[in-house]
Amino acid sequence: MPLLAAASSQEAAAQGLGTDYDVIVLGAGVAGLAAAERLVSLDDEIKVLVLEARDRIGGRVHSVGSASSSRDADLGALSLKQSLGADWPVAERLGLHVDEFSDGSLGLYPGMSALVRALAESSTGRVQLDSAVREVFWREGLVGVNYMNRGLSSAVTARRLVISLPAGVLRSGALAISPALPVSKLEALNALNLEPALSFAFLFPPGSARLRDPSQPWLFEDATTRLRAFPGGAENDLLLEAQFRGARADALAGQPESLQLALALRAFEPAFEALPSLDAARWSGATNWLSEQFSRGAATQAATTLTHLELARSLGGTVFFAGEATADPADVGTVHGAYDSGERAAREVALSLNLELELADPNEPILELL
Repeated sequence: MPLLAAASSQEAAAQGLGTDYDVIVLGAGVAGLAAAERLVSLDDEIKVLVLEARDRIGGRVHSVGSASSSRDADLGALSLKQSLGADWPVAERLGLHVDEFSDGSLGLYPGMSALVRALAESSTGRVQLDSAVREVFWREGLVGVNYMNRGLSSAVTARRLVISLPAGVLRSGALAISPALPVSKLEALNALNLEPALSFAFLFPPGSARLRDPSQPWLFEDATTRLRAFPGGAENDLLLEAQFRGARADALAGQPESLQLALALRAFEPAFEALPSLDAARWSGATNWLSEQFSRGAATQAATTLTHLELARSLGGTVFFAGEATADPADVGTVHGAYDSGERAAREVALSLNLELELADPNEPILELL
């Protein structure tokens, strides 16, 4: 353990003296960025580093912008939990615009990535992209992290660590943790059902496609399918978004991407007077979230309360966990659950560092106190 061996003494290590950062966060998705933003809001002098393996922030929230469309194409999370309502306090605090659609669903304008952009901008913590973490070494009060940044090996130390990586990534063993995760946490990870999902988006120029009712968005949802069509973009382009889950995602996953795109487009047939051809699209995109190496699953399906509590439980007051799989079972698999888990992990870290902590709700539980 070369990082930990650099500590001058066991006592110094326990206090985290001489570390590069106060807190390192693994993953710049909603949970990781929410944890970083909350920590910096509690103490603007705290040193936070967020390490993200991808070349973008957001994780499973992935919006793609276009100069010819007034909306971003969402190739990841499509909506907020409906019961939040359009006046979600987090959206108001961060200055986000919440869309309410005719079916009662909620989204963010111009796309779901508005949330992660606002969290990153509100935090003075440093976010480092293209940084895939390979190894974590820890003991009480001290953490060492080895990672690859643009092909170069790097290492940093901190007093605390927040792991917000998806459950599928932790379960895969892609991250080596020493000492290893306890058996109870590994069993909780293995008990999870990670839902497959394929996301598609298309952008059509004006004249190439016409909705039956071009005056408003067209929406469709059932147990395995979510479809949205937004007319009238910046250049009057038409944006289509499709997401297939469960059995339908499994059926599509084994097909070539060209066939996947064609079949996804065909699902929009009821929305059009005449279905446009795939060749007419100005742009198209696809993501298979189960095979995507930094997600390994679109979202977690709720398990028992004890399972999710175990996933959220910290190690030695030093390693903390966030992410939608660590949320309350009612919020598992949601953007809202991911955000709340990041806030919860930040409160636990703050408590362990003796930062001044005020709860909006005095009865709100902190796992460290349970």
